Amino acid sequence: MSLKTVIKNEIEQSPNSSITFERFMTLSLYHQKYGYYQKNAPKTGKRGDFITSTSVGDVFSRVMARVLIKEIQKNEYAPVIVDAGSGDGNFISSFLDEVKTVDYKFYEKLTYFVLESSPYHQQLIAERTKHHNVLIYPSLSTIKKELPKLNGILFSNELLDAFPVRVIEKQCELVEVCIGLNDCDFFEEVYIPCTDPEILNWLACHELQVSDGQRMEIPLAMGEWLNEVGSWLSHGKVFTVDYGYTNEEWENPGRRGGSLRGYKNHQFIENVLQFPGEMDITTHVHVDAIRNIGLSHGIEWVDCLPQGHFLLKEGLLQFLQQTTPDNPFSREHKQNRAVRWLAQSNQFLVMIQEKRPKKDDA
Repeated sequence: MSLKTVIKNEIEQSPNSSITFERFMTLSLYHQKYGYYQKNAPKTGKRGDFITSTSVGDVFSRVMARVLIKEIQKNEYAPVIVDAGSGDGNFISSFLDEVKTVDYKFYEKLTYFVLESSPYHQQLIAERTKHHNVLIYPSLSTIKKELPKLNGILFSNELLDAFPVRVIEKQCELVEVCIGLNDCDFFEEVYIPCTDPEILNWLACHELQVSDGQRMEIPLAMGEWLNEVGSWLSHGKVFTVDYGYTNEEWENPGRRGGSLRGYKNHQFIENVLQFPGEMDITTHVHVDAIRNIGLSHGIEWVDCLPQGHFLLKEGLLQFLQQTTPDNPFSREHKQNRAVRWLAQSNQFLVMIQEKRPKKDDA
């Protein structure tokens, strides 16, 4: 059986002969056997399908190590870091190497938790961090058994954009875009009136306007995760690195088609129904919703900066190396190229939130 067969069977057995985009993405990305993120194959870097900030070297993780050490010590948080959606372990390995070099006493006190659902990535993380003390958990519910409340730092890099989403569109009325089968047995979009109270409540709570002809992704699954994090965090900061839009930016005419897209072999794939289980599917996150949900749990919005600006502010340029022109392929040249790329990586945002303890708990 293939993933396409799994999805087709589910569509045929559904009452409306269709499934939501959220369900299609869940099966495509997270199916236990056939899902993209569950496969034993590289996802990032040259041999993968897309590039992240950790694909260009270890500079990003080294800067973030210094940032998070400073945050924990300055604010007297517990020496605990939870890394959510950690990927292949390269970030964690170089992050902890830098912590060990910069402040060995802090390194010895630090507890580094990893949330990673992919068994393949769990294995890579374990191999690449075997010289460090790293605790790996498959989900937030499992880590909460070990750590009922979080006092420390929650860090994620391109996690939220991978949550499955519902999709709506304003035609003559508001409709939900779902997935069905055409006469040739290929996946196609079908439209049903949008009456789901969860979607309508999301639009109302986050004050989103959908104009005629506009399509938009509604990240209900992301909202559930953020609410769980909000009730779990007792004292500390949340660092979220991702690409996204504010409500005002969603209204830009250039974004009328929504932000769903696929990536396969570093190629942009417009038709996200084309290769289920064989490519990454991603969306831009709702920045104002992240802020709103945090505030509802007493988590203050501290800052939101383009990643390049943030890294420059936090000392990125100190990682520039002296070079000689006779060897453009040297380690120093490679690191300098990474620094220049990161300085311009403003397609990503660094969102920072903080929850302070209540006076009774202090």
